[in-house]
Amino acid sequence: MLRFSSISLLALSCVALLATKALADELEDVTGDISPPRAEPHISSASQVVSPQLLFANYKIEAFLLSVAVGLVASYFYGSRKNKELAMAWERPISDVLRANFSLVGDGRQVFECDSAADILFYASGRRYCKFVQGHMVLRARQDAVALLNDLAANTQEKVEIEVTLNDGESGGFVFAAVPRKRSKAIGRDRYDIATFTKIVNNDKVSPKVAIFSENADATAQLLDSGLGDILADENTLLEELHVTDSPSEKPESHDFKCERKLMAVIRLPAATTEGLARFKEVLEFVFYLVDYISEAITLRPESMRKLAKAREEAYKEFTRMAEQEKQDALAKTLAEKRRIELEGVDKMSPEQRRKWEEKDKKKQLKKEQSKRVRRVR
Repeated sequence: MLRFSSISLLALSCVALLATKALADELEDVTGDISPPRAEPHISSASQVVSPQLLFANYKIEAFLLSVAVGLVASYFYGSRKNKELAMAWERPISDVLRANFSLVGDGRQVFECDSAADILFYASGRRYCKFVQGHMVLRARQDAVALLNDLAANTQEKVEIEVTLNDGESGGFVFAAVPRKRSKAIGRDRYDIATFTKIVNNDKVSPKVAIFSENADATAQLLDSGLGDILADENTLLEELHVTDSPSEKPESHDFKCERKLMAVIRLPAATTEGLARFKEVLEFVFYLVDYISEAITLRPESMRKLAKAREEAYKEFTRMAEQEKQDALAKTLAEKRRIELEGVDKMSPEQRRKWEEKDKKKQLKKEQSKRVRRVR
C-alpha cells in the first residue's frame, strides 16, 4: 500500500506540475511583451471579444500522466480483489489441515492475517513433537503493476512457506535439504547450516531436477523412505523445497546464538481448481506427517550421533573462543575498575599510609608474577 501510494502521488504530482507549466506558457503567450500605448483605429466592442480555445494537443502529456495515475488506482483495486479471492480459495484446505493437526489455529477466530495484498501469514500451535508452525503465503503482487511485471518477467511462482519448530531432544539433530538443482549452488552458498554440515549426494530415488544435501547417510535414507522419495521423484511435484536442520540458517554474529530443530517446506501453489486444491492439501498433510516421522521413526546409530556432535563442536569452536574472550574482557574491565578505585583512595592517604600501601602492593604484584611463572612451567 505504501509503495502504491508513493507511485500514485508521484504521478499526480507530475500531472500538477506539467499542468501548471502549460498554463504559465499560455498566459505568457496571451500577455506577450508590454509596449507603449499608441493610437489605434476605433474597433467595435463586438470585434474585441476573443474566445479561449482549448486544444487537446496542448495537453497530451498531462492526459497521459493522468491515464497512468488512473490505471495505477484501477490496478490496485482489481489486483487486491483478485488476491483476496485467491486467499479465500486457499484458506479452506490450509485451515482444514491445521485444525486437524493443532489445537490452536490463528488467534482462535481467523486463520489468515494479511500483511499486504500479496503476503498472507498464518500460525498454529498445540501439537506433539513440535512447538508451533508459522506459514507465509506469497502471491503475485497483482495490486502493484510494476511489481507484477517483475514477477511475470521472472516467472515468480506463488507458494506457501512452512516453518515448523520441533521440540528439543526428541531425536538426534542433523541437516538435510532437498532443493531444485538449478538453485542448489545459491542455497549451498547462502545457508550457513547447509554450507557447514552437508554435501550434495546423488540419489536415484529422486528426480534429476532435485538436489539432495545430506549430512548423515542413515538419516537421509530413512527420511526418503518416509514417502518423501516418491514425492521428489515426481517432476511435477508441488513440493519445491524441504529442509530439516538443527543449526542456524545464517552464520551467527555472536556466541549466544540459539540452535533450534526445524522442519521447513516450500509448496508451490497450483491453479485453484478442485484438483489443484486436493494436490496441495495432500502435500501439506505430508509435511505434518514428517513431524511425527522425524521424532518417532528416524533412529541413528551411536557412532553417527557422536560424529554429528563432533561436527558441531568443530563448527562452533570459534564461537566458544569468542565467549571465552568476552569473559576475559569483562574480568579485565572489572579488575581495572577496582584498581582505579583503589588508587583514588591511595591519593587521599597520608605519606606514611601511602608508603605502607606501596610496600604491600609491591609484594602482592610480586606474588602474582611468581604464580604466573609456576603456571607456565606446568
